[in-house]
Amino acid sequence: MTQDFNTEEKILDAAEQVFQRKGFNGARMQEIADRAEINKGLLHYYFKTKDKLFEAVFSKAFDLMVNRLNAIISTQHTLDDKIDKMVDTYMNMLIKHPHLPLFVINELNRHPDEFINKVLTKKRRPNVQALLDAIQHEIEHGNIRPFPPKQLIINIIGLCIFPFVARPMIQVLLDADNPEFQKMIEERKTLIADFVKSALRP
Repeated sequence: MTQDFNTEEKILDAAEQVFQRKGFNGARMQEIADRAEINKGLLHYYFKTKDKLFEAVFSKAFDLMVNRLNAIISTQHTLDDKIDKMVDTYMNMLIKHPHLPLFVINELNRHPDEFINKVLTKKRRPNVQALLDAIQHEIEHGNIRPFPPKQLIINIIGLCIFPFVARPMIQVLLDADNPEFQKMIEERKTLIADFVKSALRP
């Protein structure tokens, strides 16, 4: 059991690095096996297809993000603090796993019901209702201007995800090389949170 767990973790770590550098389409199972220091046959024993392997990498990252977001949502911090921490957590995950948004979009287009039932199960989703309640509470007490709570969450997600989904277009449009793009992404962690909080001020 311990050996199986260690081998699987080595594979997931290796796959994450290869997917990070080459994306889903550019990644090769042989390269992942080489990086994990195992043979390709053993890799296919644990993960029969590249899709299954990427799904496992995604699930691991998604679970970590959800746990962190739920911890933030459940605190007694102000909504401003929660927005700061949520954006930072979400952006850090996307910086570490920049290809996940496109993978999710592709999977939802190809197999929407299957992907939702297997990966985005209710048990694995952030506690959105608690966040919606917190936003509504702030509205009712006049601390933020009236704003549909669900629209606020959509705005935060959209502002975080869009640059990763549209990266080639953004880099061409802004004539930004890879280092400049990475710098802009780091800046967005603060800029997004500030933008959202400013928009909510009464």
